[in-house]
Amino acid sequence: MLNWVSRDGEILLAVRLLQTFASSYVSIFFAVFLSIIGLQLWQIGLVLSGGLLSATVYNVVSGFLADRLSRKRLLILFGLIMTFSGLVFAFVSNTAILVTVAIISMLGYSGTFGPTNMLETVILAQSSSDTKRTSLYAIRSTVNSIATSMGSLFVGMIVLLQSWLYLSQLASYQTMFIVYAFLNLGAVFLYSQLSQKAEAELDSGGYTPPFSPETKRNLWRLSLLFSLDVFGGGLITSSLVSYWFFTRFGLNMDIIGLIFAASGLLSAVSFILAARVSERIGLVNAMVYSHVPSNIMTAAIPYMPTLMTSVGLYLSRGLLSQMDVPTRESYTMAIVKPEERSRVAGIINTPRSLTLAISPSVSGFIMQFLGLSVPFLLAGGLKVVYDFALYFSFRNVKPPHETGG
Repeated sequence: MLNWVSRDGEILLAVRLLQTFASSYVSIFFAVFLSIIGLQLWQIGLVLSGGLLSATVYNVVSGFLADRLSRKRLLILFGLIMTFSGLVFAFVSNTAILVTVAIISMLGYSGTFGPTNMLETVILAQSSSDTKRTSLYAIRSTVNSIATSMGSLFVGMIVLLQSWLYLSQLASYQTMFIVYAFLNLGAVFLYSQLSQKAEAELDSGGYTPPFSPETKRNLWRLSLLFSLDVFGGGLITSSLVSYWFFTRFGLNMDIIGLIFAASGLLSAVSFILAARVSERIGLVNAMVYSHVPSNIMTAAIPYMPTLMTSVGLYLSRGLLSQMDVPTRESYTMAIVKPEERSRVAGIINTPRSLTLAISPSVSGFIMQFLGLSVPFLLAGGLKVVYDFALYFSFRNVKPPHETGG
């Protein structure tokens, strides 16, 4: 079925299943867990921001040094860091240590801005033909969504551990962190199976050519626009949305998990559609046309009168909100040269990570001092601005496979 995907590509798809499952369920309960151990909402936002600042540093290092240090070795290193963080949260109770480890290991965020995601994206770009690249990214995103849904359902284990095994509230969360550690250890093993083909091909002198003028021009515009998009998205991370449902409607984690699971499955449908739609109308159009209505729904979610209408709109948003992910990744890798991809990914992810790192702190302050619902309105508005800016800036910049090149 996937005979057009290289073995390295298949390995990375398997890694996504493990890591996304692990990070998705932790991200849903992480803000609640931090509140249980005594942190206030604005402090929780700072912890999430600190983790994303660490991701920024890792992205810079990975983007500029991965082709020399080895992409495979860096992936193994980051996998071990995540494994270590799960074990610390499972067996350590000191709040200062937990906060420090959470920041260093980027714990509690299930987004697509970490260094492992960036390196995997670059490797996948050379794991299939140019015409199949968008389909490969769509499959990866679909795996992400399915794993996210599975992880969301797994959150319900917290309730089961307390009712069936009579574990305390704290012990039930710590048990979930043990599972998180072992899943990431499995990812480390899979990373170790990557071949030499996952690395970049440098000349014998290790010379890295400079960016072409066209790449430079596109790179900075994309960096600014993607930064605006992720700042808006960072205002409503999974942890904060989970906290919103928990506080606004008093939902238990098992019910919140079901909501996120359903949203993830709907996102999986959107990923499958993304490749087909982009083949018909182009990558940029596919990104924008799906994103605008989903962002309008984002702004309206907290202003629905009941739980059912809020959940309904949140799920409807899930059907469209992620269609731009595989198309964006494919577009970015397609309009630059193969030897530029690692550096381009590192540069683009750096401002994205920086702005995303600010968002949870801003959102935490807004939710505590201005209102729980305000971040949804801001997120939707900023992301609509991004959509229109992207369209008018790049509607005439076509990837080679759309121009017959």
